[in-house]
Amino acid sequence: MIQNIQKHKLFFGVYALLFSLSGLILLLFEKKDIHLFINNIHGGLFDFFFKYFTYVGDGFAFVAVALACLFISKRLSLQIILTGVLVGIISQFFKKVVFGPVPRPSAYFEQLDIPLYFIDGVDMHTAFSFPSGHTTAIFGLTTALLLAQKNTKFDFLLILIAVLVGYSRMYLSQHFLIDVFAGSILGILIALLAYNILYSSKMKLKVNLDQPLINFHTK
Repeated sequence: MIQNIQKHKLFFGVYALLFSLSGLILLLFEKKDIHLFINNIHGGLFDFFFKYFTYVGDGFAFVAVALACLFISKRLSLQIILTGVLVGIISQFFKKVVFGPVPRPSAYFEQLDIPLYFIDGVDMHTAFSFPSGHTTAIFGLTTALLLAQKNTKFDFLLILIAVLVGYSRMYLSQHFLIDVFAGSILGILIALLAYNILYSSKMKLKVNLDQPLINFHTK
């Protein structure tokens, strides 16, 4: 798996750069100031784009991609499904059990009596902000797809999609930067875990398009 990660230097290199930059911003500024800065940057085209593009990080994306992957590789489809299941369980565990009803930007700034810019038609959530579920999902999905590649030609597209979905959660005032920051880490780690489960030395999964979806052989 380490060799596979090293092969995709562009994806993980760009992520490492953005990770470091985001971490520095979080250390230097308060989360409310960061969010107000982001909230002040809006435009008609961006409003339309992020309003709908954010759904790429919805849990249903795993279902759509897994179904599409059935025409390419049943192994990959299973990897996507496992990643999606783990993302749902682990992210919700952190949201609902570990951190609880942390206020989202709309509720947080309402308490401070500070108005935010909201986009018409966006259903605003008020609690369970940390970590960002959509960000966890998209980084999990893109990393899972990345690890399945034998080449690196889609690396930049995958990291671009992941970053744009993560940014959309802040643009729409559904999450703070710290939520997106944590969600991205969690998503990548979950995808690596799912990959390791399917390709571990103790359990080799053999899948052929002409065979049943799952055929386990253990050592």
